[in-house]
Amino acid sequence: MRPRLSRALALLLVLALPGCERIQHAALDAMVKDHTDQSLIQGGNAIRVILCGTGTPQVNATRGQACTLVAAGGRLFLFDAGENAMRNLETSHVPIQALNQVFITHWHSDHFNGLGALINHSWIYGRQTPLVVYGPTGVEQVVEGLAMAYAQDASYRSAHALPATDRRLAFAEPRRVEIAEGQESVRVYDQGGVTIDTYRVDHHPVEPAYGYVLRYQGRKLFISGDTRVSERYLEAMRDADLVVHEAINAHLVHEGAAALERTGQKDRGQQAVRVLDYHADTLELARMAQRAGVRHLLLTHLIPAPDNFLARRMFVSGMADEYSGEITLGEDALDLSL
Repeated sequence: MRPRLSRALALLLVLALPGCERIQHAALDAMVKDHTDQSLIQGGNAIRVILCGTGTPQVNATRGQACTLVAAGGRLFLFDAGENAMRNLETSHVPIQALNQVFITHWHSDHFNGLGALINHSWIYGRQTPLVVYGPTGVEQVVEGLAMAYAQDASYRSAHALPATDRRLAFAEPRRVEIAEGQESVRVYDQGGVTIDTYRVDHHPVEPAYGYVLRYQGRKLFISGDTRVSERYLEAMRDADLVVHEAINAHLVHEGAAALERTGQKDRGQQAVRVLDYHADTLELARMAQRAGVRHLLLTHLIPAPDNFLARRMFVSGMADEYSGEITLGEDALDLSL
């Protein structure tokens, strides 16, 4: 008898035993129990940061696309929502029905591929307040397009499974963020002791592209989005307790490009090198973090993805020579507190 069939028969025999109903109930109760981490929305003085996507447009089995969750003052704030954002938020036990603020850094697809599912699922799971999506020019087009794409689903669910749920909450509210000429930043959020300011970063030709500074209880967090290292946002990093910053290792990219060319993939190799000019080189980033007095540098959106011990060592090689603070190489589901 094959092992799989044998195990199935054994399970059936167990279920047929007296008292098995109690076992079934216990198993079902465990399955439906609310496993969300309610401490994320219970307030307190700490800032919690959960990486819900540390990857890039390239498909990676262990890294979702760009996504960072911040919990502060009893509220949840999501910065970017790439593909697999929903899966990773659930894996980290985030109560997504409590999420009502999303901040998009720019409109490269890997930063909002998961936005539609996030809007939809947070509504299905019981979100009771509007989900506001902040973002650069184009946010209205994206949010309205997603509303059109999910309109049929919302109609069906409202008519059947969710008759008591306000159908208007199935769709997000766009909030365009604009920084006037001559201004360094603009405040986009100020509630419950939490402030969020938007700064320009340098991801040309993507214009505008933003980073966000969140402050709470005397602590400062900067989330870079995609950018090359630039004086443009030095003040945003100044004296930050934590900087969540994208990173590219130029040496590894050149080595990878050479390997692609040697194996007859010249076009892919050239494409890999072309992205160097609008992402943040690890050594340049380390130098700027030192100048800015950053206490902790958390690397995300990692190019190329360092998915083994040796690659991780190589990715941060030389950074500690330029920067005296703490360096953490981000992984999906990494959870830390300030």
